[in-house]
Amino acid sequence: MAMDGATMSPAELLKTRLEVEAFNKTLMKNGRRVQNTLGKEDFLKLLIVQLENQDPTSPLEDKEFISQMAQFSSLEQMTEMNRTLSNLIMNYKLGLASSLLGKEVEVLDRVSGQTISGTVSEITFGEEGPRISFNGISYSVDDVTKVSSQD
Repeated sequence: MAMDGATMSPAELLKTRLEVEAFNKTLMKNGRRVQNTLGKEDFLKLLIVQLENQDPTSPLEDKEFISQMAQFSSLEQMTEMNRTLSNLIMNYKLGLASSLLGKEVEVLDRVSGQTISGTVSEITFGEEGPRISFNGISYSVDDVTKVSSQD
């Protein structure tokens, strides 16, 4: 991949996006995302098992328990921060899509790898985020490479 500074050609950008999507699909198993990290449910299960199976003559020390609760609290805060950031990103994309209505845009067509331009005539909102439409075809807001005002 030839990189000129911090920019990529539309073809290189498409190739990179397709590679990322292909890799992300390998993380799926039976339609569900496989996670290589422990979630809060896993953490709580481990803590309960540890408490149930501790040696009565040498119970879990306060320091260890406080440390584990602090880790759980951090996990909760990171999960909430992730949820908040995801909502912010979605709201940003919604605002961006709305601002594109009636504007001339160029998008990278994922199928052909070519840049296509047109005037945004419609915006739709779905689970995958907002989509813009022109010339009867719908594109993800993520595929926009250029925006121009109409003359």
